[in-house]
Amino acid sequence: MADEVREGDLDYFGENPIIITKRKMVVKASQNRYLLYFSDERHNESLQVPGHRTKVAKWRMKDRMKTISVALVLCLNIGVDPPDVMKTYPCARTETWIDPTQIQPPNAVKALELIGKRLQEQYERWQAKARYKQSLDPTVEDVKKLCLSLRRNAKDERVLFHYNGHGVPRPTSNGEIWVFNKNYTQYIP
Repeated sequence: MADEVREGDLDYFGENPIIITKRKMVVKASQNRYLLYFSDERHNESLQVPGHRTKVAKWRMKDRMKTISVALVLCLNIGVDPPDVMKTYPCARTETWIDPTQIQPPNAVKALELIGKRLQEQYERWQAKARYKQSLDPTVEDVKKLCLSLRRNAKDERVLFHYNGHGVPRPTSNGEIWVFNKNYTQYIP
């Protein structure tokens, strides 16, 4: 259609007028709304050129990095609601599709271990070759020791740190996460 009409031509497509402008831009008027689009040949051509490789996006790293280690840190504190969050009803109860309240007999440690195992299985589907380390309801020292050992073993490669803090306060304004002290009596950022 753009090849047949020239600048300034007015064409009627049903009841809606189409105006061709200087830059081969089409303006459709429809009930006080105007739709603008380019109709030049270069705007209608296919973007995929056969045999032409697309450039790698700038955000993508040129050298592939491997995820060597994965830390699965779960501070669930099962059976205790987070202190700074108002619980709504109904609320989410499952962690990795396991409802800790439905485990018989009721045992928070067993539920935490099942959730950690299921989370690791889910990650292993994506990254089977990585080494996984679980840290279930850890103390500050446990998390520090885990991070240092994973970083040391990974050298220049990537380490994935998965943290789920369900039964703990929200992260601080500095981004610090909460874990237990040595006696499991209070949370420490």
